[in-house]
Amino acid sequence: MTIQAQLAHAQDRRDQRPNRILAERIVNEGGAEQLQGLVDFFLSKPHKDLQKDCVLTMAWIGEQSPELLIPHIDLLIENFNSEIPRVVWGSMIAMAFCAHLVTDKIYSSLPKILDAMDAGSAVTRDHGYRMLMTLYQREKYQENLFFIALEQIQKAPSNQVGQYAERLIEVLNPIHKKELISVLEEKNAELSNEYHIRRLTKNIKKLYK
Repeated sequence: MTIQAQLAHAQDRRDQRPNRILAERIVNEGGAEQLQGLVDFFLSKPHKDLQKDCVLTMAWIGEQSPELLIPHIDLLIENFNSEIPRVVWGSMIAMAFCAHLVTDKIYSSLPKILDAMDAGSAVTRDHGYRMLMTLYQREKYQENLFFIALEQIQKAPSNQVGQYAERLIEVLNPIHKKELISVLEEKNAELSNEYHIRRLTKNIKKLYK
């Protein structure tokens, strides 16, 4: 069966199960050669729904075997220019899974990643932030990434602030604690939703311990 025939849209399916099954086959049986076949089909510019399926299949592959995606990082970054939102956020998800393997490449691509986060959906922002946290854990990037993370927290919608704070707290260098508390307290004063306030307050208290 061809790559195309295994994609969800080709089977007239709206769920992700066919793409997930294809990803498992590529990881367990086809490897790099079959992944290249998927990439080549994507580059042939098929129907937009098939393009979505290709990228989401790459995201499933990244979850299971991120090293397979390393040769295709440039393609995923190029996809941030796509006019198809699902291609953009699918590429961001795929990159987030393998970011720990290509930190230098991710760091050099930060302007494009941040632009995609600013222009993208909540899914795009969330997985972009995951990449920022991966970079923050590398000492050589940490100082710069801390201020980038703070900026993301400051401009995040209220329903994302709590999780962004939590992800940063999980990997926080103690030298950044005081400044993070200050930013979170300022952000908390701007919130109006009681649940979001309680969640962020809980995280601020955690930092004071």
